[in-house]
Amino acid sequence: MPKFLRYASALIFCFTVLVVAVYAFESRGAMLAPVWQTNMYETETLNRREQGLDIRGEFPMVLDEFGPAYESINTRIDAAIDTLVEGSRRIRARSVTFDYNIEHTSDVVSIVIYAHSRAVTDRTSVKSVNFNPSDGRAMSLTQAVGHNITPLAEARIAEMIRLDPATYHAAFSARPTGQAFYMTNTSLVLLFDEFQLSSVPGATTSISFQRSNLRFYTLQRLDYTISDDGYAIRLIPVGRVLAGLGYTTAWVDGEAVVSRGGRTIITLTPGDNNYQLNGVMQRSLEVAPTMSGNRMYVPISFFDQILPLTAFNVAANGSVTFMTYLGR
Repeated sequence: MPKFLRYASALIFCFTVLVVAVYAFESRGAMLAPVWQTNMYETETLNRREQGLDIRGEFPMVLDEFGPAYESINTRIDAAIDTLVEGSRRIRARSVTFDYNIEHTSDVVSIVIYAHSRAVTDRTSVKSVNFNPSDGRAMSLTQAVGHNITPLAEARIAEMIRLDPATYHAAFSARPTGQAFYMTNTSLVLLFDEFQLSSVPGATTSISFQRSNLRFYTLQRLDYTISDDGYAIRLIPVGRVLAGLGYTTAWVDGEAVVSRGGRTIITLTPGDNNYQLNGVMQRSLEVAPTMSGNRMYVPISFFDQILPLTAFNVAANGSVTFMTYLGR
């Protein structure tokens, strides 16, 4: 065989081996990292009676096509149903009927299970099973969002109560952490059992966040100061954080005017401990806005006590993650 044919044959052989190896690797990766699809579950029917309680309705079960994690997901679904059934027994319900819906994005799959209990006072309860669509790993709200938004959700609930006190409990006890939730490509929705937040009979109460209006900004410990007056107040460079959260700050006649979408939100005056929101004197804080170089600093309490729908978390290393919701 001519030499060039031997070389050509060797190259073809090597190329073939490479193609087979790549295909095998990708196939192995596909098996190890399944992607959620709508044909990876089926609907099961509930139709039984236990301890005087009629249990009816439908719930989903994940099929083994999803991959090795399908059994652990189904175990969590069963646990959610058992918890809802036990809740129906506690209120001495005569029957409980289940239904569900499934939402999924590239980041999280949410199986939301509703239990409608018939008792002296009917009520609806809800649980969710949330997991990573690639490996089936259970996901908390913090893991799904990438941040602990509990303080922001509580601020949103407080605003709902303020705007509609006749509907919502003045002193709610339902913490956002641990509540059912689901995500779509555009929204994050927290779900609360009937009567947890509202005394008005109806379905579950939902709190929606448009994901594009959720803003986060992390300030490292070296980027802010702590007062040396014995109170150890965190003093935050307000313009820097506000810019990271989607606000604009401009200096007008010696005052810092904070705006969003062309609308003035708050005016800050150096040395004047009167924080004004929408042109109305709001309140005083631990210290007045102060200048250091060309930067204005405010106490960290400004971000959860003055700025609308804003909160923060302080990490163990001293960094602070600020969060706000711009959906007003």
